[in-house]
Amino acid sequence: MAWLQWLPWRFILSRAARSRGFLDPVALLARLHRFAQPSEVGEPIELLRAGAVFHARGLINSRVIQHNLDWVWPYWIERQFDPLDDAFVPRAFSITHINLTHRNWTAVGWPDCPELPIVDPRGLLTPFLDGWSLDGWIFTDDGRCLLPSRAAFCSQRLELAPLPTLVTRTRQEGLSLVGRVLVEMHGGRPVCRFQLSAQSDTRAWVVFALRPYNPEGISFIHQLALSAQRTAWTVDGRTVIAFSAPAELHHISDYHTGDVHIHLADPIEQVEGKCEVGMATAAAMYRLEPGREREVTALVTLPGKPEPGPCPSWAGAMQGHCRLNIPDPRFQFLYEAALKTLVLHAPGDVYPGPYTYKRFWFRDAAFIIHGLLCAGLLSRAGRALDRFPG
Repeated sequence: MAWLQWLPWRFILSRAARSRGFLDPVALLARLHRFAQPSEVGEPIELLRAGAVFHARGLINSRVIQHNLDWVWPYWIERQFDPLDDAFVPRAFSITHINLTHRNWTAVGWPDCPELPIVDPRGLLTPFLDGWSLDGWIFTDDGRCLLPSRAAFCSQRLELAPLPTLVTRTRQEGLSLVGRVLVEMHGGRPVCRFQLSAQSDTRAWVVFALRPYNPEGISFIHQLALSAQRTAWTVDGRTVIAFSAPAELHHISDYHTGDVHIHLADPIEQVEGKCEVGMATAAAMYRLEPGREREVTALVTLPGKPEPGPCPSWAGAMQGHCRLNIPDPRFQFLYEAALKTLVLHAPGDVYPGPYTYKRFWFRDAAFIIHGLLCAGLLSRAGRALDRFPG
């Protein structure tokens, strides 16, 4: 196929774009390069590709979110799309709708495991890179609903011992919900644990909600089913979410019947469902008695095993690190949290972030590896350097 190299691809691309009324991408890139100084290099193609994917999702968001604002959306959408909120962003002339206001999610994980589940500021868990999410709700028999993404009172903290755990507390009118997210090892495999602790002043339900979105926007769910034992979900025929107890009430909804949130009080259950649009939602519900706390847990096995190496555990990963002992508890916490963040983002290759920036860049890797060296994590830094190309 060497003859393909001789085709005038730039001319063909430019002609095709102009014939359809689009800007000429070749001319546009040429103009963009003119802004670079003589000593600078052009934009890397990886950056352009990442930007195209980023805004492709934004285009999907624009077709789904603004026409369905009665759905329960993640925290950034609930605020960014509310004209009465300080975070509101006018969008009349925006072709794509992207998260511009609340890009402060937190990663949990296990040393040397490449998968990094993330949690948004209101406890929404996204176990897989660019995937769907799990949320926790409370729904009372008298029709009240505690939805963390809409609640007025919510706090979040990171606990570092015994394992890095993100704790999100939400309360509202006699309802209290605490979500704990961590990654632990089960049978040599990393497992993400999402534990809900709920209390209510009246009879209610604590709900595990499966959501077709994440902190960047829509992430499709086409098919899901509840197991015969009612203890697990199978999502798109692949991923299994295991529950600590059988679901006592269960609902599934698709795009045309609306968000499962509006069907929580329906008397008829559904144990499997499909959505051609990719906006399937589900709710596994557990009874809450007044004044009695109940805990339920969802477990998601993460793909892959830890990278081979000398650090199969948190104790091993932190061995030999530079210790800091100071009287200020805040700075002590920040230092220890920074060390664990370094370890999580260096499972093999080094990444500057757990989601949008989970890609290798020489520039970012240089600073991160320097941090590993300064912290005394020499073997991890050396392993990362050995993976550098060339």
